[in-house]
Amino acid sequence: MSNQAPDYHQEQLAKASGQARKSNRRTWLANASKLIFPVIAAGGYGRFESGWFDLSQTKIRIPNLPSNRTLRLIHLSDLHLSQAVSIDHIETGFAEGLQSNPHGCMITGDFITDRPDDDQLRALLQCLRKFAREIPTFACLGNHDGGIWAEQRGGFPNPEKIKALLKAANVRLLHNESANLYLNGIPLTITGLGDVWNKDCLPQKCMRRSNAKLGSSSRFNLLLSHNPDSKSIVRNFDWSLMLSGHTHGGQFRIPFSNFAPLAPISDLAFNEGLCDFEGRPVYVTRGVGSLYGIRINCRPEISLLELSRT
Repeated sequence: MSNQAPDYHQEQLAKASGQARKSNRRTWLANASKLIFPVIAAGGYGRFESGWFDLSQTKIRIPNLPSNRTLRLIHLSDLHLSQAVSIDHIETGFAEGLQSNPHGCMITGDFITDRPDDDQLRALLQCLRKFAREIPTFACLGNHDGGIWAEQRGGFPNPEKIKALLKAANVRLLHNESANLYLNGIPLTITGLGDVWNKDCLPQKCMRRSNAKLGSSSRFNLLLSHNPDSKSIVRNFDWSLMLSGHTHGGQFRIPFSNFAPLAPISDLAFNEGLCDFEGRPVYVTRGVGSLYGIRINCRPEISLLELSRT
């Protein structure tokens, strides 16, 4: 397959890059912290909520699964190891998720924030390796894991450190690539894409285009893509379910409402939970960690997804 992106794809990448500049979450959160967080987070509530996990359970109908099989997946995202998010917090999230005995674990990027030191990275490696021994674990990369966007904001210039860490931890990183495998006896294809903001989301390298004459594949195609805005880039490709993170659920939601003004995406309808994109399901998890270690009305989420044909 050609490595040259079509004009449509280039347009979508340019549009997403522009949205990244306009939706700089750090700027939004910094401004919000001056006006909102001191009031609402008085007494440390914002930090308390950031450690209060929500183990959500969602059933998703997947027509091209076998009729007599159910697939349980844990979906994690946005670990954001940093000074604000400890390795203990991340380990707790994994441990809570594995209590549901899932068949596989999917991690949709942003393992770190900024540039963790070597001790922090070793701790993350040990944490991931511990849980990858217990359950097949797959991942894609996020905007903080290294690349053009990350380097401009003090992060790694490329994702090589995180790639090496995941390989050493036996986490199967899918970086603009696909893998065919079985989980719970179900044949499936898992595809992982690079990050939109790092201009590295390249489905043409690893995905089959939709073809009205041929129809969709009869095989279950699970897509991991950090930023839900990438849905526009993969519109014309063959996938059954897309898993994303990136939004943190907005990290701050107006009390007594679900309005999340700080969500760093162009389509706020895809801020969290199960969404529909032109007849195909997209699940956006609120994530394990956070920026600045503060969440308001938006608990961190461990997502248990139960997939079946009916």
